[in-house]
Amino acid sequence: MRFWEIDFARGIAVILMLIFHLFFDAYYFGKIKLEGDFWFWFPRFIGGMFIFISGFTFSIVYKNFKPVLRRTLRLLLIALGITLATFIFAPDKMVIFGIIHFFALSSFLGFAFIRKPFLSLSVGILFLIANFKVSELLIKEPYLVWLGIMPYGFRTLDYYPMIPWFGVFLLGMFFGSYYRRESSNYWSNPISFLGRHSLAIYLLQHPVIVLLLQLYYGDILNELFYLFSRSAFS
Repeated sequence: MRFWEIDFARGIAVILMLIFHLFFDAYYFGKIKLEGDFWFWFPRFIGGMFIFISGFTFSIVYKNFKPVLRRTLRLLLIALGITLATFIFAPDKMVIFGIIHFFALSSFLGFAFIRKPFLSLSVGILFLIANFKVSELLIKEPYLVWLGIMPYGFRTLDYYPMIPWFGVFLLGMFFGSYYRRESSNYWSNPISFLGRHSLAIYLLQHPVIVLLLQLYYGDILNELFYLFSRSAFS
């Protein structure tokens, strides 16, 4: 069963994501500058929306481990594809543990918190508090990147480690566990449609945005080919 209001909230996040990535891709190709605190916090706010909504939905929809395992494996395959694609086109900022990697691991671990709202709340708060210390740590090796402990000089296009973001996911699960709705009537609207297809939009957005930027600037595909050639022959 799908709930239009959950899809609607996710649809709002999708719209904000598309707006940000339009500006970010233009920045990536050197067409504009993104400066100031707003451009630091805006994508994190959007990511937090997706993560909270995902945890909220997870506590409602997933009651058995088998569908959770299918979801985890599907997201893991997509995450590996993202890592490979960024290794080809942006090896110096390759995505090692982005938001899809995060969702894959969180889906697997989240099953342990099903029907345990106060455990979700307490552990979620602990993850958020832990970030105040973990975010200051730097080590030589990249083995704990997934957790939130970065190596020196770490750069990436997308990074959502378990600390603190699993805490946001668990808070979503906590609030989702108290969500009650008797009616299954679904209100079809454009924003809920976007939310219902958020993963597909996430995967397709960058090629579409690149084509739009190509139409506007005229040289984006040349730059993309240059980046690919530099990566392939370096």
